[in-house]
Amino acid sequence: MAVTDFLSAAAGIAKEKVSLNMRPGAVSIVIAGDADLVVYVGHDAFMDFQIAPIAGHRGDKVRQTIVLACASKSFFASYIRQTGAEPLLWTTGLMAPEAYTLKAALDGWIAHEDDEAIRRRAAQAYDRYQKCGARAALKLFATNW
Repeated sequence: MAVTDFLSAAAGIAKEKVSLNMRPGAVSIVIAGDADLVVYVGHDAFMDFQIAPIAGHRGDKVRQTIVLACASKSFFASYIRQTGAEPLLWTTGLMAPEAYTLKAALDGWIAHEDDEAIRRRAAQAYDRYQKCGARAALKLFATNW
């Protein structure tokens, strides 16, 4: 189940590395529990059911999460807290979890922007496509606890 895999990765469980054969050489990328950032995009499964908490530990690095799903802050908070991960971006109300919002947030994360700048990027992208108004879009996204 996607939500279980997401929380396991946020908890640092199931550490993996994949190698991509690119010319002139191979590139290794850490994924799942080894990743610095773990993302869930889709239906807020916790609106329909609950699962047992997945406990994690911080280990040698802090993993961050992005959860683009309806009202993810209220539904995912207790689960993410159990994993030991830190929320970077999540939502406070109903939303369309679409790729343009994730791309905007990832662009800011890759550029090492602070959490609030990433939140603003996500809101601007969301407003651009959903035409909900800049203030409404900004209120939809939250960062940290």
